[in-house]
Amino acid sequence: MAVGSLVVIGACVAAFAGLYASAGHRTAAVVVDRSLVQGQPITASDLGQADVSVSAGVGYIPVAEASVIEGKRAAAAVPAGSLLTAGDLASAPAVAAGDAVVGVALKDGQFPAGGLTPGEQVLVVQTGIPGSPLSAPASAPSAGTSTTSATASDSALVGTGTGVLVPVATVVSVTSPDPASGGTYALLVSVEVASVVAPVVATASSADQVGLVLLPASAPSSSAARNPAGITATTTAPTGVGR
Repeated sequence: MAVGSLVVIGACVAAFAGLYASAGHRTAAVVVDRSLVQGQPITASDLGQADVSVSAGVGYIPVAEASVIEGKRAAAAVPAGSLLTAGDLASAPAVAAGDAVVGVALKDGQFPAGGLTPGEQVLVVQTGIPGSPLSAPASAPSAGTSTTSATASDSALVGTGTGVLVPVATVVSVTSPDPASGGTYALLVSVEVASVVAPVVATASSADQVGLVLLPASAPSSSAARNPAGITATTTAPTGVGR
């Protein structure tokens, strides 16, 4: 019994000694301050740092090596408060082939009151000037024709003062305008859309005629859904409802 007691006491002393030693060797590691969704570009505002004592075999990214995160996306969903690891990073291109990122400046009422989060999918709509509904196209061209006019499926929208620009777009980043700018916008949002419809969205945004509607997470994101009318690039700015 005496020998057994000595063994137990020795083990406890060794355990406490190990804990004490590890407590004195803490490392500044990168942590996730805001939850990340799969495919989301990772920015400095999403991250923080914490002094942690990491056991052997636990992956983490030291703050001193945070430069490896630049330009990367989340390989999977990462909850807030987690240590960021190399396995959480994806080296996929920032913009998918055939897509483009367009920035839109939004006022209150042009986006959901709850705000938007990178990775979410939205419907991009064109809003008419108050009292002046959007002009309707003379006829509805068939899908695949080089045009920026509405297709037959848009007929239900004609006359309502709004038109669908992009049925499914992905939110890339969300920021608030600098208060010192003195502008009237409440939110700056970058959305990823098919490159052929990017000029349409940019033109409508410059006229302050863009609104974003949040879609369910299961909304399709194929190229057909992002550009269902088969629009091809043109040099003429759209004057009516476009997709």
